[in-house]
Amino acid sequence: MSFLSFLFGNKKGKPDLDTLPDAVLVVAPNGEITDYNEKASKIFTSEKIVNSDLLDLFDGGYNMVCDLVKTGASATVRSRANEDEQFFEITASNFDENGDIIVAVRDISANQKMLNKLIFEHEYVNKVTKDKNSFMSKIAGELTSPLHSINGFSQALLEGLGGEISDKQEKYLNIINKNSSQLLDLMTKIIDYSKVESGLFDYEFKNFDFVDLITKIYNDYRSKAEEKGLALAVDLNNLLKRNCYNDENLIKTAITLLLDNAIASTQNGAVKIEVSSPDLEFLEIAGFPIAENANDKSYLMIKIADSGTGLVDNEKDTIFNPYIDVEKAIARKSLARNVAMGLVYNLVRLAKGKIWVETESLKGTSFTFVVPSERLEA
Repeated sequence: MSFLSFLFGNKKGKPDLDTLPDAVLVVAPNGEITDYNEKASKIFTSEKIVNSDLLDLFDGGYNMVCDLVKTGASATVRSRANEDEQFFEITASNFDENGDIIVAVRDISANQKMLNKLIFEHEYVNKVTKDKNSFMSKIAGELTSPLHSINGFSQALLEGLGGEISDKQEKYLNIINKNSSQLLDLMTKIIDYSKVESGLFDYEFKNFDFVDLITKIYNDYRSKAEEKGLALAVDLNNLLKRNCYNDENLIKTAITLLLDNAIASTQNGAVKIEVSSPDLEFLEIAGFPIAENANDKSYLMIKIADSGTGLVDNEKDTIFNPYIDVEKAIARKSLARNVAMGLVYNLVRLAKGKIWVETESLKGTSFTFVVPSERLEA
């Protein structure tokens, strides 16, 4: 209940308008102002109030205050009476049995102008960020072409396509090939990260077979894990539904980036992909927003766990933000990983999901994300 509703809802008579804390106007059913207090005359001046229609003073007029009476809400409106830009907060209530309405007017121009300034600055910063990321994406794209050439030709020379090479030449070519591959991988991640932040990353929700997707990923990564002497396992026992409605590429890219990180971070042991259909109670406890028409088959939970050394220091708190502790990331040679994890975070967000990380020193790290697997109501 608004202050005016409380004040004029009692039946002990109407107080003097000048005793009220705000500027007030009394408006007849035809929209004409019939009375006002001293505070109102200071906001609008008496000459502009007398015999005026409410619509002459501010946007919305009589129809708007009638809606406020019904809902008990307030509204922010722009002044029509003064040359300077002014904004008012308006509340309204029934005044008497004749159908008159009493309107409380509070000048919030300073606050509204500050809010408008903040909104403008926020939109400006977003535009600058989008332009910056678009620029970075294009520049990085220009760099990948020569990197592909360096990587490809060095590999061709190593394979003997340019003739025999000496042991020293082979050593140098291997260094060139390895470094160009690492740089190409980093630039690719930066391009994708910039596209996501700029809203340029293309995705489309549609139905696909998740079991087929995870099978293809497993086949692609099994040999990569075996090369390091690692076991790669997939657990689908708790998956209740193989059909998934989401963007297949978003989920695939997130899983492969997490697998790349898990294999790179693990020297011995195993990497495990665990897929399940989480129950709604678990999601609710985890703070995941649940749609009204959801059931236990409506979401997909994917966990990538490794048996590596775990994260160090405060990495768990900053792992998804590549802009934090860049110097430390460069010193640890983990910049590419941080960009990849930042990309994973944003890909999961685009898939309308949530991701978190758990780690224990010398025992390993697990990344888990949940995404909707059905078409759900917002």
